[in-house]
This record gives sequence, structure tokens and C-alpha cells, in this order.
Amino acid sequence: MITLGASRAHGVYQEYYVISEFAAEKTATISWIGSAQNTTLNLCGVAVGILSQMYDTRILCAVASCLMGTAFILASFSTQIWQLVLTQGIMYGSAASFPYILGVTVPLQWIKKQRGLALAVVYLGSGLGGMWISLLTRTCIETVGRQWSNRILGCIMIVLGVGLSPLIIARRAGKQRPEKLIDFSVVTEWRFMFIAAAGFFAMGPNTIPYLLMPTYVADVLKEHSKLGSSLVTIINVSGIFGRFLAGMLADRFGPVNILIIWVFLAAFSQLGIWLPFTSVPAVIASAALFGVAGAAIVGMLLNALSQLFGVSRITYISGLIYMTYSISSLIVAQTTSLMLDTVGHGTDYTWPIVYTGMLLMVAFVILIVFKFKISRQFTYIV
Repeated sequence: MITLGASRAHGVYQEYYVISEFAAEKTATISWIGSAQNTTLNLCGVAVGILSQMYDTRILCAVASCLMGTAFILASFSTQIWQLVLTQGIMYGSAASFPYILGVTVPLQWIKKQRGLALAVVYLGSGLGGMWISLLTRTCIETVGRQWSNRILGCIMIVLGVGLSPLIIARRAGKQRPEKLIDFSVVTEWRFMFIAAAGFFAMGPNTIPYLLMPTYVADVLKEHSKLGSSLVTIINVSGIFGRFLAGMLADRFGPVNILIIWVFLAAFSQLGIWLPFTSVPAVIASAALFGVAGAAIVGMLLNALSQLFGVSRITYISGLIYMTYSISSLIVAQTTSLMLDTVGHGTDYTWPIVYTGMLLMVAFVILIVFKFKISRQFTYIV
């Protein structure tokens, strides 16, 4: 709830930085704050997997929660973009990866049936967190300023994070060091390569609507900034429904089969709704559909991994996927911002939207090939 919630609510900070605090800077430069945050949040996945085999997961989460809160408090004293990249970006993202990845993968060690629904419940926190944190962030910025907004969120992270860490109990908390830093037998396995490739193209664009829609509302639609934060809330709220629906369907029809449909719907929300219709109802509909489809993609990828490789090393294997995600998110976020600054001259969002949608379509094609490589039967559950 806290880790992903704060990450999903970063669009509110992004909007404030672009329009107010760093209005003279390019969007691509400002976006390094969110890019650094999201990249390190996922890049540390392998380290989380290794350390979780060596140390108590509860201690790891408690220490990381303190560092998360400290990062936001330090960000409140930052006055330049590079300082925010280090604090709100790299420091927060690196620390948040521990409670985020452990909070998602540890429950899988305890559950054998209906993992899709279980993951939906776990990811429910990110939807709820993104909802109330984005509203809190907006309220704090407007009433007490950005700096105190950082401090308030930092204190909340420490209190809630440390308080909830005792619940993250690994089923098999091994204390021996892993024999290999990277298990190449997993990395070179063709099923893993397909999942990693699909994840690269599907998860990279996952944060773009969170970042672009708030500024799109102000730059293109000329609406009040509150609508921008409301769109982030809409994505998060609809994501709650999308995760539960995807989880239940994945348990019945297979995570890969449902993932194919959800990735296509996410692409359609960009190319079929947001791109051709420049209006408030269209961007609201796009946000709602993207929330339903896009929010469930990561959870279904993890569900597919647990089905294909088991749960004994799910934290480590998931860490490899998150590492792929981190590289993709960094590339996609920066190229999208660069497109907006150069081709779009800061106000034309056409090519960033096309770019996001086409990446999702590439993931859709990869998943189709993967499904039929496993079985040519259309109704085969995988």
C-alpha cells in the first residue's frame, strides 16, 4: 500500500514540479525523479531475492521502511532536481523495493490454490494506497506546501512500514548464502525469456499514464489541476476492480490467457480512446480502462511465474523480472518525455500516447506466440 501507493501517486508531484516548482526546466529533465524512483524500485529485485534467503524478511522490511521515510524527509529539504533524483528517486526506490517485492512474493509461499485471487488481494494495497496518497499529496501541497507534504508522507511511511513489517514472514527463511548470484539455468529457459520479453514491453509503459495524464489535463484540456490528481485516483480505484477480476479469471482460465486479454485492453485504452478523442470524458474513460487492465499486468506475470517455476525461489525469479522491468521503465519514461519535449513541443501528446500503446501491442504479440508455443489449442489453460 505504501510503496506502490507512493510510486503511483508520483504523478501529483510530477505535475507540481512541471507546472510550478521547476516550470523553466524541460519535462525530460524533471521526469528523471520518477524514472529513478521506479527504476531502482524494480532494479533491486535480485538483491531482495538474495538477501531474503540470508536474513529475516521482517527485519529487512522494517529497516527499508525507515529508509523510505527518511528519503522523503530529505527530499523536503531538496531544492534542485538532482537532489530530488537522489532522495525521492534513488534512495526511496531502493528502499521501497524490499517491502514491495517481499510483500508480493512471500504470500505466494503460503498459498497453493487461487493464487490469482490472492495476488489481487495483495495488490489491492497499491490501488488503495495510490488513491489516498495521491489525494493526501494534493491536499498537502495546496495547504502546507510541497516540502511539508514530503515530511508528512515520510513520517507515515516509517510508522506504517515498521508497524506492518512483523507480518512479512517467509515460509522458508533460509540462512545460507545462495550458491550463485544469478541462476543461469532460469535465465536461459525459454519460458522465462518469453515472460521477461513480454514484461519488458508491457510493464515499461505501465507508469506513463500516471505521469502524463495530470499534465495532459493542464496542457491540452486546460482543466484545473485537481482533475489531474483525480485521474490518478480513477486509475487506482479501477485497478482494484481489475485486479480482482483478473485474479478470479486467471484461476479459472490460466494467468497467461487472461494476461493476453488485459494487455490488449491496456493498449486499446491508449490507442483506441485517449489518442483519437481530445476531451475530458475520453481521458477519464482511458484512465478507467487502463486502471482495470494495466494495474493487473504485474500481478498476472508473477502468477504465471509461480505456475511455471513453482514458489520455492519465487522471490529470486521475480526479482529477475523486476530487474527487466526497471530497465524498461527507465527507457520508456525517458524516451516518452523526450518525445513530448521535442516532437510534441511540450504540449502535443500524440506520439507519447502512440509509443505507449504500440509497446503494449508488442507485448500482446509476444504473449500470443508464447501461448501457442506451449499449446496450439486455443482453449488450453496456461
